[in-house]
Amino acid sequence: MIEFVIGGIVLLLGLIYFRSERRAVDNLPPGPPGLPVVGNLLQLGRTPPFKRFMEWRKTYGDTFLIHMGSRFPMVVMHDYDTIKKVLNDEVTTGRDQRFVFVKDFAGKGLIFTQGDLWKEQRRFAISTLRDFGMGKTWLEDNIIAEVEDMCGMLRKLNRQPFDPKTLLSHSVSNVICALVFGKRFDHSDAKFGKLSTLFAENIRVIGPVLAVVQAFPILRFVPGPFRRAVKVARRNFGDLYAFCKQLINEHQSKFSSESADDYIDAYLKEAQEQKRKGIVDSTFSEQQLIISVLNLFAAGTETTSTTTLWALVFLLENPDVMHKMQKEIDDNIPHDRSIRMEDKGLLPYTEAAILEIQRCASLVPLGVFHQTLADTVIDGYNVPKGTLLAANLYSVHHDPRYWKNPTAFDPNHFLDADGKVVHPAAGFAPFEVGKRSCLGEALAKMELHLFIANIVKNFNLENEPGKRVSHENFVSSFVLGPSPCKLVFVPR
Repeated sequence: MIEFVIGGIVLLLGLIYFRSERRAVDNLPPGPPGLPVVGNLLQLGRTPPFKRFMEWRKTYGDTFLIHMGSRFPMVVMHDYDTIKKVLNDEVTTGRDQRFVFVKDFAGKGLIFTQGDLWKEQRRFAISTLRDFGMGKTWLEDNIIAEVEDMCGMLRKLNRQPFDPKTLLSHSVSNVICALVFGKRFDHSDAKFGKLSTLFAENIRVIGPVLAVVQAFPILRFVPGPFRRAVKVARRNFGDLYAFCKQLINEHQSKFSSESADDYIDAYLKEAQEQKRKGIVDSTFSEQQLIISVLNLFAAGTETTSTTTLWALVFLLENPDVMHKMQKEIDDNIPHDRSIRMEDKGLLPYTEAAILEIQRCASLVPLGVFHQTLADTVIDGYNVPKGTLLAANLYSVHHDPRYWKNPTAFDPNHFLDADGKVVHPAAGFAPFEVGKRSCLGEALAKMELHLFIANIVKNFNLENEPGKRVSHENFVSSFVLGPSPCKLVFVPR
């Protein structure tokens, strides 16, 4: 009996809080009515949130309000112009500072920081990545080496069905390793292999339960799937932290302020310089470096490798596009060398196909959530300080207001009548938009072009006998990825 009484009191208090919160601010965005305590969480059901939001958009419009639990309001946006305007505003550059999976990660690194800490660390990261390779020949050479190594491994399969996810993840990770650690790892290196696997596992484990655990942290202590997910995430984060700390310690033991050969060296040099200047509140700490490195790996590895996986799926489903890309490549690139960035202008159809892959995949369907740092107005509605913001980029990428046939995979979406590449002014945001857009965009574009174009140059793709891949089979988490599948790589 006592359990029912306590439960009733909790529900009553939640209802009072929920209603008082709704009344506290006039002219809030409309949205689906929620339940006491849980808000709209249960209404999401098993449908991927980005798809449920698209259903609610039909009733409540492009901008609406939901509650992830009664205490955490979230504004969901679907109109590209609104998203661009809102995310370019300084007041929307905040991040949710609660990260109950690993408390030490909250408010640190590059992704979940805000305010002056975020500005200083992001500025340093962008300038350092640019200095150490973005658009530089040595980085392109490193990517080409990884591509050729990967293609060599695919040829050795002798047309045996193969799931390329791990191979792609290792190859892309090595590009980040070149920038951050100044070296690559052999694919057979057990520690390196575990690093890539842990990132993928964290995204898979945390994504489906994040909103619920963030809204109800007590679930960390209740036996069941939420507690298990938190345990896995904490264990994985601990292993990743230890891996990066070891490599940073190796850099520190050999560090010389006279030169900086990679991101870690540059960071240590900046930390030393700030100490020399007597800056007592410097943000350049060892913990900040470790978490920043983990952010670079997580963002740079999983996104690029998964986009390349999507490329294989869409090209298998659309062999006419693959063959047209191959003809363009064969007509313009010598058979005995790899495609390089200087060849990009010769391959407009290939470039358009890669852009279309990004549109159709919508890899991070809701972007990374922002948070308002002060009261603001969005689409004519009042939005209080501390409100989470989600941009439904999947909806934008499939919106008939911007795309003639949004459900079709068609590279002509990015070509004009003369066959030249067109970058649309609206409706395309694979790297998000605004002040917190992806800081590794230039690197990702280079990797996608070199990986995808060279795979198409070297192989025909076929389904595993008796099976057929489909873009409708996917795993929904932070990152939207194809369901595990095996493909056949036929050397050309």
